[in-house]
Amino acid sequence: MSMENKEGPEKFSFLQEVIKEKPLNRKKLMQKAVGLAAAGILFGAFASISFCVFQPWFHEQINAEEEITIPKDEEPEEHPQEAKAEEEVKEPELTLENFKELERALYQVAAGANKSIVSVTSAGGDDNWTEEERKEGTGACGVIMPSNSREYLILTMTTAVRDAEKIQVTFGDGASCDATVRQKDEVLGLAVLAVDRNHVSDSTKSQIQEAVLGNSNMTYKGDVVIALGSPFGYSKGMGYGIISSNKNTVSVADRTYRLLDTDIPASKQGSGVLFNTDGEVIGFTFAADQAMDESSTLRVLAVSDVKEELEKLLNGNSVPYIGIVGTNVTDEIAEAQNLPKGIYVKEIEADSPGMAAGVQCGDIITAVDGDPVVTVKALHNKLLTFQPGDEVKLSAKRLGSEGYVDISYNVVIGGAEKK
Repeated sequence: MSMENKEGPEKFSFLQEVIKEKPLNRKKLMQKAVGLAAAGILFGAFASISFCVFQPWFHEQINAEEEITIPKDEEPEEHPQEAKAEEEVKEPELTLENFKELERALYQVAAGANKSIVSVTSAGGDDNWTEEERKEGTGACGVIMPSNSREYLILTMTTAVRDAEKIQVTFGDGASCDATVRQKDEVLGLAVLAVDRNHVSDSTKSQIQEAVLGNSNMTYKGDVVIALGSPFGYSKGMGYGIISSNKNTVSVADRTYRLLDTDIPASKQGSGVLFNTDGEVIGFTFAADQAMDESSTLRVLAVSDVKEELEKLLNGNSVPYIGIVGTNVTDEIAEAQNLPKGIYVKEIEADSPGMAAGVQCGDIITAVDGDPVVTVKALHNKLLTFQPGDEVKLSAKRLGSEGYVDISYNVVIGGAEKK
């Protein structure tokens, strides 16, 4: 007989371990709190020191303006047109329709270039502009140059803004904005104005453009050119012509520049910009009065000769100035007149750094800080490596009772904006 287990399967019970939290140790808790507080103080101190050290750098980086650079142009090795002057050229037969097509093509180029032209109006503190003056300007033109992301930079003549307390720039669509003088070069009579981009409407921005600076070294006699701005004494002028000469020069303090002469009639009171048929700027009118007085046609400063000065002005920097108007003593002149080679001082401007240092008319400059300079261009290029306030040593020769003797002057360079 079998026996049955009525109690069923055996049941097992599992023990559960309960871990009790350790009682709070106030001493260790205080140590942790003090440690955390000390770490916080150290972190705060480090952050404060870092902010003080790096804040000026971050501020400078945030507010820094991008530097404007203008590539320099090289001199051409030869003049292709002059080299082919004696070659027989068979002229194509042109019809009136060809001429009309040429006019239309020129106008399209001029219309595009005209987007960079503005009118400049200035007034004294008590003067008020009329509505007509606001729309048309006072006859002075400006050109929108390569600019930065915050401002439109505009090149105009210093005569347009001299002693002005209020300046306005009028764009091609008639919209006007306040402007300030960023920098000047009184030797050339050129000034750069700044217009805040935030003050220019989107519709106006869509109708203007920055000018493209061309290579005036590649401009030759007979080339077709376009004059825009106020070359005739009134704003929004436009004229076509050709280069009649690219051989003339003008001497101003510390510099000599090439001129581009045209057959386009011009007013002596006018100001204009000369473009090539690619719509690039190749010249500006400027305030060297002796150059304009000799011609009743448009005569401009070749842009390639002033690109370094323009770069300084656009970035708000001064152009170095000592006030010497000179001419080159070439090998031929030196031999014919028994003169030392160098830069013959024709004139020393009154109250200039050069005059203060003792430079006299008739002196012949031969070196700057020991580096030989035998042309005015070399002198100017050397001066461009310095800043106003720098002191340089000029070596020269002066005619005495027994011939030329060596002399030197210590000149403190000035700025052309304070000429």
